[in-house]
Amino acid sequence: MTQYKEAHDLTMNLRGMNHPEVAGILHYIGGIHHKRGDYSDAMDCYQEAVRIYHSTLGPGHSAVAATLVCIGSIHYKKRNLDSAMMFYREAFRLNRDAYGLHHPDVAPTLKSIGTILTKKGEYDEAYDVFRDVLSIKCTLHGTDHPEVANAYKSLGNIHYKRSELADAERQYRHALNIYRRTKGEDHPDTVGARTSIEHIRYWMRERGSKQQGPPQDGGERTSGRGGTRTSDVQEV
Repeated sequence: MTQYKEAHDLTMNLRGMNHPEVAGILHYIGGIHHKRGDYSDAMDCYQEAVRIYHSTLGPGHSAVAATLVCIGSIHYKKRNLDSAMMFYREAFRLNRDAYGLHHPDVAPTLKSIGTILTKKGEYDEAYDVFRDVLSIKCTLHGTDHPEVANAYKSLGNIHYKRSELADAERQYRHALNIYRRTKGEDHPDTVGARTSIEHIRYWMRERGSKQQGPPQDGGERTSGRGGTRTSDVQEV
């Protein structure tokens, strides 16, 4: 932190207050506050960085996108989902317009948008978003990569929440097979995907129909064998 503050002061003296290099340093200082959980100080740094970027590079420049994502992340952690969505969507638009859809900076922000849509129960739009994430990941990494498995798992989560258990199992199996090949049987991601499939198959047997899903209240359920088990699959 001390070194960044010294760099900030030195750059301000050399470049002036309104310079993209000053904004970049403020972004990193904000990141340190962010990691420490000092969200108010982080937000002050991020907002000043955005102001400088806008005044020097213009509001449509892609350089501001990373800072907008960080602001969105703070809103997300504070459960301000609508505000987080606004910043994520703007960052996504800037990166997409600058680099195209199939770019490494686009997919993470798109995934954040899908996560918020899922939390808000807007499953149809979330599913479309995660399909785009899957397409981007396959283009960037090929079809046999852990990031691709993560995207399949996100699609499985949507099917699960819509009680489409057979479809959820199919997506989780895609993820499981990739995790097995790329991370091994004992990796936590592999174990998590396997556990999610076990939960789904349990509820298929319990309800006796693939069209009727598990309860969605987020609590514990009795297994029918004298114990309790949690039905919820692992979220990405």
